[in-house]
Amino acid sequence: MIRYVGLVSFLTTLAAVAPAQNVHITWIGQAGFVVQTEGGATVVADPPAPSVGYPIPDVTADVVTVSHNHTDHNYTQGVKGNFTLVDGRTATSRTEVMAGGMPFVMIPGFHDAQSGAVTGPNTIVQWTQGGLRFAHMGDFGQEQLTDAQLADLQNLDVMIVPAGGYFTVEPEEAAAVLVAQLKPRVTILAHYRTPLGGPAQLATLPAVATPFTGVVYKPSTVVLSRGGAPTTPEVWVMEPLAPAQAVNSGSLAAGTPVAPGSLASIFGSFTGSATMAGSAPLPQKLGQTEVFIGGTAAPLLYVSPTQINLQIPSATGLGQFLAEVKVGGQTVARAPVTVVSRAPGVLGVFNADGRANSASNAARRGDSLQIYATGQGLGPGVAGVADGAAAGMMNLTRSIPQVTLGGQKVTVTRSGLLAGAVGVWQVTVAIPMDAPTGSTQLTLGLGVVRNTVAVFIQ
Repeated sequence: MIRYVGLVSFLTTLAAVAPAQNVHITWIGQAGFVVQTEGGATVVADPPAPSVGYPIPDVTADVVTVSHNHTDHNYTQGVKGNFTLVDGRTATSRTEVMAGGMPFVMIPGFHDAQSGAVTGPNTIVQWTQGGLRFAHMGDFGQEQLTDAQLADLQNLDVMIVPAGGYFTVEPEEAAAVLVAQLKPRVTILAHYRTPLGGPAQLATLPAVATPFTGVVYKPSTVVLSRGGAPTTPEVWVMEPLAPAQAVNSGSLAAGTPVAPGSLASIFGSFTGSATMAGSAPLPQKLGQTEVFIGGTAAPLLYVSPTQINLQIPSATGLGQFLAEVKVGGQTVARAPVTVVSRAPGVLGVFNADGRANSASNAARRGDSLQIYATGQGLGPGVAGVADGAAAGMMNLTRSIPQVTLGGQKVTVTRSGLLAGAVGVWQVTVAIPMDAPTGSTQLTLGLGVVRNTVAVFIQ
């Protein structure tokens, strides 16, 4: 008869070799997360109190974890369900427990660099769910991980780290002490101030993400599996959960950033908004509908009860801002919008004959492709175009994008704003004579953002 020492440790090993499952990871805001296995258990980690600014979503939890006894981490009464509480507030030594059919390990530590003398204890919670090894660092404030903590935090798939500083490690310390040592497949940055909430002392984007490499922008909910996890380490900048969603009008992909002067779309429920379209110069109000980005009114292309298309004001800084939709002067929806210096999003691709590229209208080797996009950002060549105004003939972009066809770099012959349009970027590329034929991937990249679409070559 085999005798197992540490049932939870054994089950953790067993879970690691079990078939991979899709796991939905949702950032509530602050350090709060919902982790749901498809067809399985739901874990709510460090639920924040309403005063922090992030409502807990309407989910039924099987397990709730709490790292320490502060109100932005311990609002268990706001979570629905007959859940099991994995309570780090009571953990004074390493503790293994089973909850919701999953193995959890509570790993004691400190909220500060003085052994808890300033802000008290903090418990790291490590668990395995859907074949993925998670670690929620809570409000980690130590200068270094202990040997015991290091032993329990190896081979992580997902690590949630505080990156807002002040109450915890600073972003630079999180990068050096946690990410560099533990090398998880995915690091999710949390516990920083966003336009929806968080203490004013916490850092904001872009400072939060600056010390990290491999930064990838993600929406508020991401689906992950062990087999589908990144092969090289990534650091995720997610958006906090919100009732509306602002996206790049080119890619329309949730969580993708936008750039100053580019086109964005907001999806949600905008009660009372009529369906109307604007023309250049774009108005800042269509009917009774207005949109404010970081407090500045945005030029509007189109409004409706469920979708709004707009131009990000060119004076918008870099970071994460509040997109606020107002109808008749009343706020009807709010969403975070992440702004970076350049954020390519492809609106469409056309052949040299001016017709849309498609399977039935493929481009020819040796011809050109016209890429219509947005997200070019601002530079000396385009700064003279006023918000909402149509571009002229000579508004070339300062930075030339990188374009590949089937992974092969191609020559960009022109990059500039499309004359007569608002916020539309035109990129002309030459198709090499040895370009792959059939359906192939075209990637437009500039700065840290890439957008890939299918094109057809014959």
